[in-house]
Amino acid sequence: MTIQQLQALDMSQVQPEALQTAVKDILDDYKKTSDKTAFEEIAKENIEKVFLLVERLAPKAIKKDKVEKSEAKKDIKKEEKKTSKPKEATPKKEVKPTKTVKKELDGLNADIKACRLKIRLFNEEKRKHEPQKPKPKRHTKIKNHFIAIANLIPPAHKDNVKMQKEAEKILLRAHRGIMNTYGINFVRAEAGEKAIKEKYDKMEEKATK
Repeated sequence: MTIQQLQALDMSQVQPEALQTAVKDILDDYKKTSDKTAFEEIAKENIEKVFLLVERLAPKAIKKDKVEKSEAKKDIKKEEKKTSKPKEATPKKEVKPTKTVKKELDGLNADIKACRLKIRLFNEEKRKHEPQKPKPKRHTKIKNHFIAIANLIPPAHKDNVKMQKEAEKILLRAHRGIMNTYGINFVRAEAGEKAIKEKYDKMEEKATK
C-alpha cells in the first residue's frame, strides 16, 4: 500500500470517525514533511494498517477506476428508467466501532504517535549532518538595517524623488559614521554604501516611470 492510495480515498465515506482521523493524521504528516521518501519508508507499516482497515470497514471510500464508474453510472440510469418513484435519501448513520475494532484503532493511534517521533528524530539527525548556513557578518547586518529604513518611506511619498534623495544622503552619512565608529574596514563599509545607493537607484527609477 502507498500514500497515494490513501490520498485517493473518498474521505466522506471513511467510517468510523476514529479511522477517518487516523487517515487524516497520516496525510497531514505527509504533507508537512520535507523528505517524502523517508516518510513513506518510516510510515510504511502504518499506511498499510490504515488502508487494510479502510478496505475492511469502509470499502466504499476506495474510489473505483473510470471504467467501473462508467459501468456503475449506466446501471444507475437503467434502474432509474425502471422506476418513476424517486428514492428518499436516508441520512448517514455514524458507524460505531465494535470493541475489537476500537482496540485496533487505539493501537493504530499509538503507532501513528510513535511514527511521528521516529520522523522527528530522523529530521533532527538529518539536520545535524547538513552544512550550516554561515551567520551574517556584523557589517552585513548593519547594511541590511539601513536598507530596511529605506523601505520605510511612507506610501504617499513613494514617488517623491526629492525626498528619496534626501533620505539617501542621510542614510549614507549615518552608515559611514557607524562603520567608522565601529572600526569596520573601508572595503566592507564601501560595499554597504554601494548597496544602499543601488536600493535608492531602484526606488527612483520606479518613481520616474
